[in-house]
Amino acid sequence: MAVSNFIPEIWSRELLYSLKKNLVGNSIVNRNYQGEITSEGDTVNIQTPNAINTGNYTGADITFQELTSGTQQLEIDQAKYFAFLVDDVDQAQANVSLMQSYMVEASFSLGDVADKAILSLVTDADSDNVLTAALTKDNIYDEIVKAKKNLSLQSVPSMGRWMVVSPEEVSLLEQSTEFTAASNLGDQIKRTGFVGRIAGIEIFESNNCLEVGNMRNHPYGYTGSITFADQIISTEAGRREKGFSDFVKGLHVYGLKTVRPKSLGNLRNQLAS
Repeated sequence: MAVSNFIPEIWSRELLYSLKKNLVGNSIVNRNYQGEITSEGDTVNIQTPNAINTGNYTGADITFQELTSGTQQLEIDQAKYFAFLVDDVDQAQANVSLMQSYMVEASFSLGDVADKAILSLVTDADSDNVLTAALTKDNIYDEIVKAKKNLSLQSVPSMGRWMVVSPEEVSLLEQSTEFTAASNLGDQIKRTGFVGRIAGIEIFESNNCLEVGNMRNHPYGYTGSITFADQIISTEAGRREKGFSDFVKGLHVYGLKTVRPKSLGNLRNQLAS
């Protein structure tokens, strides 16, 4: 990326950033278990309390329930890095802080990888929550109502229900009279990828929905379905020994897990072959 000769041209103070996808993973996962993550290989312990029984009181001695909470382990088993050089001549000619701008690009790249990993957990969906249809503007509302019913049958809380769809499905929803666009929901429009609500389910748009064969998979659930924990454990900048450039590198570690598969579903759109 070095520029071999100084070219006396005017460089804009505005950078042409790459076009970004919507990264929606942070909006649909539980991040309460960040823990003290220090490196890849750490483990986050997630405890699940028992349901509490009730009984009829008759005046006689009562029976105490013994509690043995269950524990799931979240392995921090993913490690992704970035590393790049910024040449002195690039810095001089651009007349803007390229280092900071490239950090924005690096942050997005790391987020995009994690976002794809989160949405790929759609394959963990309980089989009772898998719906398959060739989606159209005429049937997409009915299919989302079926998804809502599946969540209710699993006693999933009504608050925090979500579904992630691709731009093609958003275009179908926008032709549905039942769809409430984000622009009509006040401040919620500010959330990344949030496009609106239908049948009590918040809809997020992403280009990272998993496609397998002629099936496009759209995960749905609530914010307790998937747990995600991450940490940037190292970021370094310095001067390269050879040449005339600075370096920046960083390491991002994370773990993710479907902790409640019965509350996770998959609306599969059967695409034309």
